Amino acid sequence: MQEQTIPPIESTGPAAGAGIFDESSDQAGLAVVSSGVHVEQSPVGGMTVGEIRRRYADRFDIDPQSEAFIDGHVVGDDVVVRPGQTLMFSHQAGEKGRGPGLPGRVPAPLAA
Repeated sequence: MQEQTIPPIESTGPAAGAGIFDESSDQAGLAVVSSGVHVEQSPVGGMTVGEIRRRYADRFDIDPQSEAFIDGHVVGDDVVVRPGQTLMFSHQAGEKGRGPGLPGRVPAPLAA
């Protein structure tokens, strides 16, 4: 029999290019931002909660009175969001609508 060995094409050393599981430069700095029904991965890594609140107020319909949570913990507007974290803007359970003295729906007067 005349067998010939075929030289290996693939290298056994470290990969020269980026692998499918390596973080690409496009994904660097991404964090999950959510407010109500709006949830999105955004390039907000390194920004403060206050900066994110102002920049994405319209896009995520962020209420200025809502509390900020990072990975389930209440945080202030001066906290820096790191890539991979989850930032959520929400009201505490039990809060309803607008409080007295704030603009909003005016109740109808009661019939006498």
